[in-house]
Amino acid sequence: MTQYFLHLRDHVDEVLDPEGLDFENVDVLKRAVVEAARDVMCADLRNGIIDFRYRIDAENAAGQIVYTLPFSAAVSIIAEDSRAT
Repeated sequence: MTQYFLHLRDHVDEVLDPEGLDFENVDVLKRAVVEAARDVMCADLRNGIIDFRYRIDAENAAGQIVYTLPFSAAVSIIAEDSRAT
């Protein structure tokens, strides 16, 4: 198991993960990052907001970013079909 820290960031602010979590491999880490991003967006959506300026940076214990997920990559947006009448 390897410890990673999931930091929430945009171009101005950041919320740092002080404790980190252990993951057995990078694929499991990536799935956890997607879930974390979606959880944050769900909370914001209750207030009528989805803010795609944010991302989650997963860092190892040495402080190296091993995976970055922009919020926009955590969801698929299906727009209303403008052809429908």
